[in-house]
Amino acid sequence: MAPVKQFTAEDYEVLLKRKAFCSQKYHERKVTEFYCHVCESCVCQVSLVTDHKNHDIEPLEKAADSARAKILSGAEQMKEKNKGCIDVIRGIEETAADLETNFATAKRQVSAVAEQMIATIHECEHQAIAALEKTRVSRMEKLEAAKNQAQLLAKQINQAAEFASDLVQRISSSDIAQSNKSLQKRFDELSKIQFTDIRVSSFVKFVSTCDPQRFKLGFIRNSETDPKRSTVEGLSQNFQAGVEAKIFICPKTHEGETNKVLVDQVEVLIEPVDQVASLTINEEFSGNLQVKFVPKVPGAYNITAKINGEKLANSPLKIQVKERQLELVGELDLQNEALEYPTGIAVNSKGLIALASRDKHCIMIFDKQGKYVRQFGHRGYNPGELRCPVDVTFMNDDEILVAERGNHRIQQFNVNTGKYVNVFGRKGTGEAEFQDPSSICMDDQGHFVVAEYNNNRVQVLTKEGAPVSKFGDSGPGELDGPQGCVFHKDMFIVSNHMSKCLKLFDSPGKFLRKIGEEGAADGQFKDPWGLCTDGHGNILVCDYQRGVLYSSFLLKVVSLGKVLLSYKVLVA
Repeated sequence: MAPVKQFTAEDYEVLLKRKAFCSQKYHERKVTEFYCHVCESCVCQVSLVTDHKNHDIEPLEKAADSARAKILSGAEQMKEKNKGCIDVIRGIEETAADLETNFATAKRQVSAVAEQMIATIHECEHQAIAALEKTRVSRMEKLEAAKNQAQLLAKQINQAAEFASDLVQRISSSDIAQSNKSLQKRFDELSKIQFTDIRVSSFVKFVSTCDPQRFKLGFIRNSETDPKRSTVEGLSQNFQAGVEAKIFICPKTHEGETNKVLVDQVEVLIEPVDQVASLTINEEFSGNLQVKFVPKVPGAYNITAKINGEKLANSPLKIQVKERQLELVGELDLQNEALEYPTGIAVNSKGLIALASRDKHCIMIFDKQGKYVRQFGHRGYNPGELRCPVDVTFMNDDEILVAERGNHRIQQFNVNTGKYVNVFGRKGTGEAEFQDPSSICMDDQGHFVVAEYNNNRVQVLTKEGAPVSKFGDSGPGELDGPQGCVFHKDMFIVSNHMSKCLKLFDSPGKFLRKIGEEGAADGQFKDPWGLCTDGHGNILVCDYQRGVLYSSFLLKVVSLGKVLLSYKVLVA
């Protein structure tokens, strides 16, 4: 037998393919020719008829072919599995590479932002140092001027003294007697010279109020800004509840000049704090500070202003906030066209005014200057005719919708021609049917919204008149005689006649809360009718007052559930 180290490739192949012998005792020299599936072993011809009799036996080569196919199939599956592993590894490697790239990018961004912050901080540093240097130079100039003045006076005094001493020692008695008067005069002049009262403080301190959000390192506290001489201006204006107010804080130096480079800390407190909204402080180019705030309700307010923690003179200051005032800015020129119970009004983006005249059964149009333009509609039942139009709203700049209480419907007109365009609804209680429609408006989706007095509900319809939704006819927000309706900040606000209040619903029509109750005091109503909103988030409510000799509207401004003011308007 040849040693293993001398084996060739052919020797190995012969060795691997040599025939196997049976492992059963006494059959060791028998070649295995069969495979027993029961015992899972290779057996010889003798074992076939002895130990493996009646077992599931098949020729060894056939069993090997079957096993070979399974093994090859398994190997292919492993190869495919290996490819999956390779794909996973490749994906992990790509993710790792992307991760490194992204982190490197993020680090660069952090460094860039940090550098930008550092540059900004350095700029703040330069500005602060420049402000300090400016203050130092100003003070040093004043000190140097005072020093020069004192040195000049000292020199003059010393010269006078030396001259007098020399004079006494060197000249005769008669000359001394003759010079005495002039010398005494000079001494008096020098004695009367006063040093200038120079107020230059050596105090200066940097107080850190590091604010990373605003890159503000702090402020410089020095004695140049004098809170006692600083002023608050604008206190004499007409402060009104719900209207933005502006006052000005004017920092002054000890010399009384405006501190145009504001480097001090300014604080403003307006009390009662819970009745103040939108408080802001902005520095103006002049160096003054503009303080803006909105007082919510009428009454007395105290303003406390501090510079560097020290109150201004006469602080706190008191202001009186009045009820909101309505100013008459113009009147409609009717040109002999008499109004009879005007009940609804609307204005488009061009300033064109549409007004509903209930008892005249028409719509009147005025231009933006208030000049009469035209009217259309007359009493009747047919399309284009009107019976008791009570409210009007613009669909767009050219078309309006009119709520007719007498005909229980909504009509659409062109305001430029006065021609009838479309009609919606009829008397009834079903969808897109109305009973005494009392108000009409548009929501933010372009739908038109109708409040029905006798159906005790609000309907929302498309521009084509198809029903979208309704609310107020049941549940906790049930309406009882709705008079007016407006859509404001995703809410429907409805004036309710019988319950003497306003009811608020969200845009899907879910009841939110009510405002007010019956009565004549603040927060109360006698008969709330028409509604609108102003540019300050307030609701204007016409509260109808029925008297013995006359009727009037109290126009009430409502904000956050509280009536801010009442303004009486005589209407009959």
